[in-house]
Amino acid sequence: MSTEDEKLLKEAKKLPWEERLLHKNWKVRNDANIDLAILCDSITDPKDPRLRDFGPLFRKTVADSNAPVQEKALDALIAFLRAADADAGRYAKEVCDAIVAKCLTGRPKTVEKAQIAFLLWVELEATEVFLIEMEESM
Repeated sequence: MSTEDEKLLKEAKKLPWEERLLHKNWKVRNDANIDLAILCDSITDPKDPRLRDFGPLFRKTVADSNAPVQEKALDALIAFLRAADADAGRYAKEVCDAIVAKCLTGRPKTVEKAQIAFLLWVELEATEVFLIEMEESM
């Protein structure tokens, strides 16, 4: 990685999550998704207020046009869903919509991660949303 890229990534880490996750540079978005997955993996309390802030961001991140970034966004979503409780179900509809629209016809690994995310939504008692999305996608 060039020093220019390193500088860009270092500066981007100072930005709020939403700006990093939706940045015009794919490397910044990729790095932000990796950091978000690590952070969500470290959260042990499902009532952690940061989880409420992250939930709405996934609707846009899993629909990223860059395939590697999209995979990292799914990794972050999976980490989020593992850390969250049933309260995260409030984001299920819009995030599942984005997954159906953008992730089920991509690379095999992307499809696999999308399926894992759907199963985690079911575990979080968002079964109805999941079933509706699956029915509409067929």
